[in-house]
Amino acid sequence: KTTLGVKSNLNEIVNLGGQRKAVIFTESVRTQKYLADLLNNNGYDGKVVMMNGSNNDPDSREIYNNWLDRHKGTDIVSGSRTADMKAAIVDAFRSDSKSILIATESGAEGINLQFCSLIVNFDLPWNPQRVEQRIGRCHRYGQKIDVFVVNLLNRKNRAEERVYELLESKFQLFSGV
Repeated sequence: KTTLGVKSNLNEIVNLGGQRKAVIFTESVRTQKYLADLLNNNGYDGKVVMMNGSNNDPDSREIYNNWLDRHKGTDIVSGSRTADMKAAIVDAFRSDSKSILIATESGAEGINLQFCSLIVNFDLPWNPQRVEQRIGRCHRYGQKIDVFVVNLLNRKNRAEERVYELLESKFQLFSGV
Protein backbone atom coordinates (compact mmCIF):
# COMPACT_ATOMS: atom_id res chain seq x y z
CA LYS A 1 0.00 0.00 0.00
CA THR A 2 1.34 3.43 -0.85
CA THR A 3 0.39 6.63 0.89
CA LEU A 4 -0.55 9.52 -1.44
CA GLY A 5 1.37 7.71 -4.18
CA VAL A 6 4.57 9.05 -2.63
CA LYS A 7 6.46 5.75 -2.66
CA SER A 8 6.00 5.01 -6.37
CA ASN A 9 6.73 8.62 -7.34
CA LEU A 10 9.88 8.69 -5.20
CA ASN A 11 11.08 5.45 -6.81
CA GLU A 12 10.57 6.99 -10.26
CA ILE A 13 12.48 10.13 -9.25
CA VAL A 14 15.40 8.07 -7.95
CA ASN A 15 15.43 6.10 -11.23
CA LEU A 16 15.76 9.43 -13.08
CA GLY A 17 18.72 10.50 -10.93
CA GLY A 18 16.91 12.63 -8.34
CA GLN A 19 16.93 12.34 -4.59
CA ARG A 20 14.31 10.49 -2.55
CA LYS A 21 12.68 13.74 -1.36
CA ALA A 22 9.06 14.95 -1.49
CA VAL A 23 7.37 18.15 -0.34
CA ILE A 24 3.69 17.95 0.55
CA PHE A 25 1.91 21.30 0.78
CA THR A 26 -1.28 21.78 2.73
CA GLU A 27 -3.28 24.77 3.86
CA SER A 28 -3.70 23.89 7.54
CA VAL A 29 -1.59 22.76 10.47
CA ARG A 30 -4.31 20.28 11.44
CA THR A 31 -4.11 18.58 8.03
CA GLN A 32 -0.32 18.71 8.25
CA LYS A 33 -0.40 16.81 11.55
CA TYR A 34 -2.88 14.29 10.11
CA LEU A 35 -0.61 13.66 7.09
CA ALA A 36 2.49 13.34 9.30
CA ASP A 37 0.73 10.76 11.48
CA LEU A 38 -0.54 8.89 8.39
CA LEU A 39 2.93 8.76 6.83
CA ASN A 40 4.68 7.90 10.11
CA ASN A 41 2.29 4.96 10.56
CA ASN A 42 2.77 3.72 6.98
CA GLY A 43 6.50 3.22 6.48
CA TYR A 44 7.89 6.76 6.89
CA ASP A 45 8.38 6.86 10.66
CA GLY A 46 11.20 9.28 11.46
CA LYS A 47 11.50 10.36 7.82
CA VAL A 48 8.95 13.20 7.99
CA VAL A 49 9.67 16.80 8.95
CA MET A 50 7.10 19.60 9.20
CA MET A 51 7.29 23.33 8.47
CA ASN A 52 4.62 25.77 9.56
CA GLY A 53 4.35 29.23 11.05
CA SER A 54 5.09 28.16 14.61
CA ASN A 55 6.85 24.78 14.54
CA ASN A 56 6.08 24.20 18.22
CA ASP A 57 6.00 20.42 17.98
CA PRO A 58 8.70 18.44 19.87
CA ASP A 59 10.44 17.17 16.69
CA SER A 60 10.80 20.68 15.26
CA ARG A 61 12.12 22.04 18.55
CA GLU A 62 14.70 19.23 18.69
CA ILE A 63 15.76 19.88 15.07
CA TYR A 64 16.05 23.61 15.82
CA ASN A 65 18.07 23.15 19.03
CA ASN A 66 20.47 20.69 17.35
CA TRP A 67 20.89 23.11 14.42
CA LEU A 68 21.63 26.00 16.81
CA ASP A 69 24.23 23.89 18.64
CA ARG A 70 25.94 22.92 15.35
CA HIS A 71 26.06 26.50 14.06
CA LYS A 72 26.70 28.36 17.33
CA GLY A 73 29.09 31.25 16.80
CA THR A 74 28.73 31.31 13.00
CA ASP A 75 27.05 33.81 10.73
CA ILE A 76 24.62 31.06 9.63
CA VAL A 77 22.56 31.83 12.74
CA SER A 78 20.64 35.01 11.97
CA GLY A 79 19.10 35.54 15.39
CA SER A 80 15.58 35.52 13.94
CA ARG A 81 13.82 32.45 15.34
CA THR A 82 11.51 32.25 12.30
CA ALA A 83 14.33 32.42 9.74
CA ASP A 84 16.58 30.11 11.75
CA MET A 85 13.77 27.59 12.26
CA LYS A 86 13.18 27.47 8.48
CA ALA A 87 16.91 27.00 7.90
CA ALA A 88 17.03 24.21 10.50
CA ILE A 89 14.02 22.42 8.98
CA VAL A 90 15.43 22.68 5.44
CA ASP A 91 18.79 21.44 6.71
CA ALA A 92 17.12 18.43 8.36
CA PHE A 93 15.09 17.73 5.21
CA ARG A 94 18.24 17.88 3.07
CA SER A 95 19.89 15.23 5.27
CA ASP A 96 19.74 11.54 4.39
CA SER A 97 17.51 10.79 7.39
CA LYS A 98 14.45 12.71 6.13
CA SER A 99 12.46 12.02 2.94
CA ILE A 100 9.28 14.07 3.28
CA LEU A 101 8.67 17.70 4.19
CA ILE A 102 5.05 18.59 4.97
CA ALA A 103 4.67 22.35 4.75
CA THR A 104 1.98 24.94 5.13
CA GLU A 105 2.27 28.20 3.20
CA SER A 106 5.26 29.21 5.33
CA GLY A 107 7.20 26.61 3.34
CA ALA A 108 6.23 28.22 0.05
CA GLU A 109 8.26 31.35 0.72
CA GLY A 110 11.93 32.08 1.15
CA ILE A 111 13.40 28.58 0.99
CA ASN A 112 15.36 26.73 -1.67
CA LEU A 113 14.55 23.07 -2.19
CA GLN A 114 16.22 22.41 -5.53
CA PHE A 115 17.42 19.05 -4.15
CA CYS A 116 13.76 17.91 -4.12
CA SER A 117 11.89 16.85 -7.28
CA LEU A 118 8.43 15.81 -6.05
CA ILE A 119 5.73 18.23 -4.93
CA VAL A 120 2.33 17.08 -3.74
CA ASN A 121 -0.33 19.78 -3.41
CA PHE A 122 -2.62 18.03 -0.94
CA ASP A 123 -5.04 20.91 -1.16
CA LEU A 124 -4.94 23.74 -3.67
CA PRO A 125 -4.93 27.34 -2.46
CA TRP A 126 -7.54 29.57 -4.07
CA ASN A 127 -4.86 31.79 -5.58
CA PRO A 128 -3.18 29.95 -8.50
CA GLN A 129 -0.09 32.14 -8.08
CA ARG A 130 0.55 30.44 -4.74
CA VAL A 131 0.66 27.06 -6.48
CA GLU A 132 3.32 28.40 -8.84
CA GLN A 133 5.19 29.78 -5.83
CA ARG A 134 5.15 26.32 -4.24
CA ILE A 135 6.57 24.76 -7.40
CA GLY A 136 9.20 27.49 -7.49
CA ARG A 137 10.69 26.22 -4.21
CA CYS A 138 11.98 23.14 -6.07
CA HIS A 139 12.07 24.23 -9.70
CA ARG A 140 15.20 26.40 -9.41
CA TYR A 141 18.74 26.66 -10.66
CA GLY A 142 20.60 23.57 -9.53
CA GLN A 143 17.63 21.23 -10.03
CA LYS A 144 18.95 18.00 -11.57
CA ILE A 145 15.72 16.57 -13.02
CA ASP A 146 12.25 17.81 -13.93
CA VAL A 147 10.02 18.51 -10.94
CA PHE A 148 7.03 16.19 -10.63
CA VAL A 149 3.90 17.93 -9.37
CA VAL A 150 0.92 15.99 -8.06
CA ASN A 151 -2.23 18.03 -7.44
CA LEU A 152 -4.88 16.31 -5.36
CA LEU A 153 -8.23 17.70 -6.37
CA ASN A 154 -11.73 17.43 -4.94
CA ARG A 155 -13.84 17.55 -8.10
CA LYS A 156 -16.95 18.17 -5.98
CA ASN A 157 -15.45 21.46 -4.79
CA ARG A 158 -16.06 23.97 -7.59
CA ALA A 159 -13.50 26.43 -6.20
CA GLU A 160 -10.71 23.82 -6.29
CA GLU A 161 -11.78 22.71 -9.74
CA ARG A 162 -11.65 26.33 -11.00
CA VAL A 163 -8.17 26.89 -9.55
CA TYR A 164 -7.03 23.73 -11.33
CA GLU A 165 -8.59 24.92 -14.61
CA LEU A 166 -6.76 28.25 -14.33
CA LEU A 167 -3.46 26.50 -13.63
CA GLU A 168 -3.96 24.08 -16.51
CA SER A 169 -4.71 26.87 -19.00
CA LYS A 170 -1.75 28.91 -17.73
CA PHE A 171 0.64 25.99 -18.21
CA GLN A 172 -0.84 25.27 -21.67
CA LEU A 173 -0.01 28.85 -22.59
CA PHE A 174 3.66 28.19 -21.84
CA SER A 175 3.81 24.83 -23.58
CA GLY A 176 3.37 26.49 -26.99
CA VAL A 177 6.23 28.96 -26.49
